[in-house]
Amino acid sequence: MSALITFDGPKGVGKTTLIRLVNERLLQLGYVVESLAEKELMADAMGALVNQAYLDLKTRPGRASEESIAVLHRQGRLQIQETCLGSSMADVLLLDRWYPSDAVFRRHIDVASTIQANLDAGVRAPNLAFAVTCRADVSWERALQRKRRLDSKVIETFDEHAESTARFESLAQHFGWYLLRTEHATPEALCGEVVALIERTTTLR
Repeated sequence: MSALITFDGPKGVGKTTLIRLVNERLLQLGYVVESLAEKELMADAMGALVNQAYLDLKTRPGRASEESIAVLHRQGRLQIQETCLGSSMADVLLLDRWYPSDAVFRRHIDVASTIQANLDAGVRAPNLAFAVTCRADVSWERALQRKRRLDSKVIETFDEHAESTARFESLAQHFGWYLLRTEHATPEALCGEVVALIERTTTLR
């Protein structure tokens, strides 16, 4: 079974750049690597249902509509791991977002219980879960400078972004995800740290 390495975090923290560098470095070391994004896999698995749920959240924000999104994501992850993760022949699977991202985007429900519900349902826990973060003002400015800007279905203001960052960092500590701060380290340095941990994890398997 492939080692599952996940990367989650608020918008603009540098997650995508880090995944790209880690992918390149692992390939140089001789690993067979597959990089996937939950957003694309979820669109294939749950497509129209998830889109409609987000429209409902937009028009009727609150606990009920957000709970529907959480349930659909949980069901989608079970499908993804059966159809995509389980069939991969890679040594290492790098996954851009997994259930830890519920800590970023779920605002109206108990997020710790939502994450635990994923685990209780059988959603695969990563071999390494990286929580990529930085100060909210730094990631906000980075996100707004990107061509795609913030690109979020649920976060629109800085205050919401700051709140989601604080929630994510708190839950990262609660669940024991590996915290990576990007405001004081270069992407290359963080890549080296991540690759060293992946090498250790895959050696011990």
